[in-house]
Amino acid sequence: MKNTLAALLIFLSFGLQAKESAVRVAYYNHLFGHIHKNPSRYSMSLSTISCGHPIKILGVKGKIIEREGYYKVHVGPYKGYISKQYLNRKKPNCFQDRYPRFFDNLDLSLTDMYYWGKLYDQYVNGRSTVQ
Repeated sequence: MKNTLAALLIFLSFGLQAKESAVRVAYYNHLFGHIHKNPSRYSMSLSTISCGHPIKILGVKGKIIEREGYYKVHVGPYKGYISKQYLNRKKPNCFQDRYPRFFDNLDLSLTDMYYWGKLYDQYVNGRSTVQ
């Protein structure tokens, strides 16, 4: 009897958990960036993305999942986090779209894109308080 009751409670707890779903689509607005495993610019990178890449922002019951200034997102096979400051509702006018021949001649490897994305992660936006 106790085992049956325990199994029923476990089943109900998993069944009552809310499912994550795409709330809206946004676009990445910097040259290169990363989808992170956790909501931190120092966390492990799951994937590298480039400007204009469509990103599904996840939510539960229509409410966006946000932690520490990061949205939970779904990109390709990955679910992770990206800083909300790097997302636009409309597709941005990207460098690689404005100058495709120049950009293609750069012949960037995936490793190059990874490191440029890491550089953007470490770049601090905003005004300086130094006088």
